[in-house]
Amino acid sequence: MVERNSKIESVCRIFETINSTGTRLKTFDLAVARFYPKTDLQELWSKTQKKYSILDCDNFKVDSERILQVLFLVVATDKGKSTSKYIEPTRGNFLKLEPQEIDKEWERSSEALAKTYEFAREQGARPETLPRHSLLVSLAAVRSLIFRDHGVDPWRKDENYDFIRRWYFSKVMQANKRAQSSNYQVSQDFKVLLEYARMGQRPEIPTVSLDAEKLLTLKPSDVLYKSLQNIFATTIRQDLLSGNAVNTKSPLHDHHIFPENAAKRHGLDKTMLNSICNRVPMLASSNGYLGEGYPEDYLKKILDRARKESMLRDFKRRMRDCLIPGDPEDPQWLDSFSINQFEEFCRKRAELIISRVHEIVGDSLQVNAASDDESMEGDDD
Repeated sequence: MVERNSKIESVCRIFETINSTGTRLKTFDLAVARFYPKTDLQELWSKTQKKYSILDCDNFKVDSERILQVLFLVVATDKGKSTSKYIEPTRGNFLKLEPQEIDKEWERSSEALAKTYEFAREQGARPETLPRHSLLVSLAAVRSLIFRDHGVDPWRKDENYDFIRRWYFSKVMQANKRAQSSNYQVSQDFKVLLEYARMGQRPEIPTVSLDAEKLLTLKPSDVLYKSLQNIFATTIRQDLLSGNAVNTKSPLHDHHIFPENAAKRHGLDKTMLNSICNRVPMLASSNGYLGEGYPEDYLKKILDRARKESMLRDFKRRMRDCLIPGDPEDPQWLDSFSINQFEEFCRKRAELIISRVHEIVGDSLQVNAASDDESMEGDDD
């Protein structure tokens, strides 16, 4: 049993000891015990999930600890700690919150957190491709403060939105660099974002480094791969097969353009087959219909139908949208999807992907000398 007057550090040590025995306890569980009965965090979080379904387990499965991190950043800023170099939302720090502080800021912090996950969804994020939560905590805390003090959303759709979207994607694509702790990174991001929202001082946007070789060997488990999936999901507006509209709420599958069975049947490189260069988000129904089909066959059928229905112009736009290389009006276009052209297809598509990233992050993108000129081709399409 823990005494009520026990210091936070002592309670944390007890928590760690219990947790190390195999009992699955979360930091939020400790906070529930710490603040009960003056504040019932479990009840508050349950109501928040019902009110903001995007935070619930059926959507982004947001850890309840995130709301405490947002809330601590807000309260610590109000107390003037923002003048210090960094405010870290560590477990020990947010367990020092007062019940009245939690009650005062809970609803605004909850709404800000939900709005931030909606922002991430607008950028193509899905549960399986969501960026690290710590990045979203920083955005949410700044939104809570600015909306409370000025009644405006700092990430609304204007020039602030465009800039923060570029910053967001550049940060997301850096997520493999784990040299700094998560809490320290939250502190850094929060500080620069707050200065931007309050004083217009734009944070430095990190460099995104890409080249064709990296894309050709990128594994689906890589964070960069997931970042590119988000860019695809937010910029591809038509389904490859049907031409039906696609949005960030559409049920999408990560479709292999050349099927996986081509590794066994035709000896194609398995790594390249599974790379982002051979993938395109597709409506679940279309993905199921195509199955293990080959692009030389199914693209011919779609092209023939487009010609028959005088929809060639729409078809060409769809191919550009889905980053499919070449000109469908070229008589040799379908030949570029034959098995012996697989590697060349992937390399051409890698350059189109680099161009699409450039549209999103602008000059933050660095490409190597070999692909620099090529990667910018098609920007005017």
